[in-house]
Amino acid sequence: MLIARVSFAQGIKDTVIHIESVTVTSDRIFKKEEAGMKETKVDSLVLIEKINLSLSDVLAENTTVYIKDYGRGALATASFRGTAPTHAQVSWNGININSPMLGMVDFSLIPVYIVDELSLQHGAASVSESSGGLGGHISINNTVDWNNRLSGRYYQGIGSFSTYDEYGQVNIGNKNVQSKTRAYHNYSKNEYEFSNSSILNDDIYNTGHRPRQQTENADYKKYGFSQEFYLKASDRIISSAKVWFQDAHRSIPLVTSYQGSDKKTTKRENRQDDITLKAVLDGAYYGNKITGKFKSGIDYQRLDYIMKIKVGGYDWQKPVNSGSDMKSWYNNLQLKYQLSEKWDVDMRLNGNYFQISTIDSANHTGYDENRSEYSVFGRTSYELLKKVNLQASLRKDFIPNATTPLIYVVGISYKPLLYYDLVAKASFSRNFHNPTLNDLFWQPGGNPDLKPEKGHTLEGGLHYIGQSKKISFETQLTGYYSDINDWILWLPSTKGYWEAINVKRVKSYGLETNLKGSYNLNHLKLVLFGNYALTKTLNFGDPLTSADESTGMQLPFIPVHSGNILFSFGYKGFFSKFQYNFYGIRYLLSSNKTSLADDSHFFGVESPNVPFYRLYPYHFKHLTLGKEFKFKTFNFETEVKIHNLFNEEYRSVLGRPMPKRYYTLIIKISF
Repeated sequence: MLIARVSFAQGIKDTVIHIESVTVTSDRIFKKEEAGMKETKVDSLVLIEKINLSLSDVLAENTTVYIKDYGRGALATASFRGTAPTHAQVSWNGININSPMLGMVDFSLIPVYIVDELSLQHGAASVSESSGGLGGHISINNTVDWNNRLSGRYYQGIGSFSTYDEYGQVNIGNKNVQSKTRAYHNYSKNEYEFSNSSILNDDIYNTGHRPRQQTENADYKKYGFSQEFYLKASDRIISSAKVWFQDAHRSIPLVTSYQGSDKKTTKRENRQDDITLKAVLDGAYYGNKITGKFKSGIDYQRLDYIMKIKVGGYDWQKPVNSGSDMKSWYNNLQLKYQLSEKWDVDMRLNGNYFQISTIDSANHTGYDENRSEYSVFGRTSYELLKKVNLQASLRKDFIPNATTPLIYVVGISYKPLLYYDLVAKASFSRNFHNPTLNDLFWQPGGNPDLKPEKGHTLEGGLHYIGQSKKISFETQLTGYYSDINDWILWLPSTKGYWEAINVKRVKSYGLETNLKGSYNLNHLKLVLFGNYALTKTLNFGDPLTSADESTGMQLPFIPVHSGNILFSFGYKGFFSKFQYNFYGIRYLLSSNKTSLADDSHFFGVESPNVPFYRLYPYHFKHLTLGKEFKFKTFNFETEVKIHNLFNEEYRSVLGRPMPKRYYTLIIKISF
């Protein structure tokens, strides 16, 4: 929600003077350290609304980030400003949690249960957090309430497809020590019907309808806990320790195009297990002019994937049986010095160590790699004439056997009206993304000679906040242009397998707009959140062959138009929430073909404009209805969610069906 400070002037001695309240919010959007930068924070109301879902749902439905979703409970990756999943850097309480092997994050494995604050650093703003965020950076943080004595909450959910959710949290402490303990469990059999558009049979020609099928081998479950300790030794010295453990198991269904052997004689198992342990220890000193912070954290990720097939009375065969161990150790030291009220400098040192081991016992492939990485970051920010803020940042990474460029950001913010919260921003930045360990060493196909992906970004926009007694309003409009060279792709090679190579130059440009608004009148409360993204991500690389038609075309799976709205209505404990999402056409081929073209006669298709190579646009809606009951010592709340309200059929990825309308009942108790 929008928060503002309210100040009241006092009366003069022997005189009674009534002065209207004044709202002060200018420091929220006009910080010199953020000059030219765009950062958006996901509202706490959104996080509460999605409490039983994964982070992929929050990002897809309430931000401008596009999520490529392989199905309910399955892999979900992010495209930030039209870039690749590896170009979105993600941190948990200040440590990077991107897979050092794959370079990306599976957002379906991050439950909203463990998130207190979620913020997005768009484009150039990501450089202050790490390198590699050509699209942006996503920050997941936990927070502390020093006023807490004893509080907690328990959620129980039950839904369609035999889905069960449980979450509990207990907070205890005083003004100097705080503890937060959370535990959760999530399970779904995940069997739902879908129309198989990949199968051609007599039903289509006789009835005009595709055959109805049910998902199989699609169950998933995960459980985990997190523990946080906070210590305030004094008003100047604060430290904390946080741990998060999770164990996740999921079956991976076959794609819808499969029409294989008889199920009675053939059995299949296709499973993935993910275990993760993350921990971070930090401390901070807040002086009059100097602020010092230290952070050290570990991230252990274990991934096991197995595919088993049994035909007739024969033994189980394992075409794939792979396992990966990823151990990461992150260290960060930050010193910030205030030269004057208008000028400060910020220095950071990072030292990270990675130990990776992967093997496929079925194919006898894999690799072991240890690597240390270091980086230096510096920033200076200056307030000029109360209306202009300036900042400049430099970062240099040191990676073994790699030539890394010096990356930088220069930004400016201008506030034309001193007493109104309207800010114009602009920035120019250079960034790079180093190849992942799989890009370099995967067997077969890894390429140790890959060059880093490098890009420049120019962006500018407006940010405005308006506030009155009953209405609050915040909006941002941002335009950007990025030019990225040496884009890494895995393509078929003459050696008989896929290989990683630097092939593309990609230009990405677009518009982002964000809106937050609320209206309060007595017991009535209305809240509106909205986001819209226009994203053009075009390939301008040299054609690979004479038949290559991808030059100048939109990259596959990236919608040009996307948007979402969340509307919340509350009155005397009753509430309803309506979620709307829209995604435009997503092409499946780099040539952006949308028909069978010259091959249509071969398939017996009369029209050459059959939408065969694209995912059609879809409009997605959810509705939540509920009631909150307040008692002296605790609150009780119950709500019903209707997902996919209008029963729409849609796909996020070809061959991976999504469910039609389904339901969830949630009971919440807090004290």
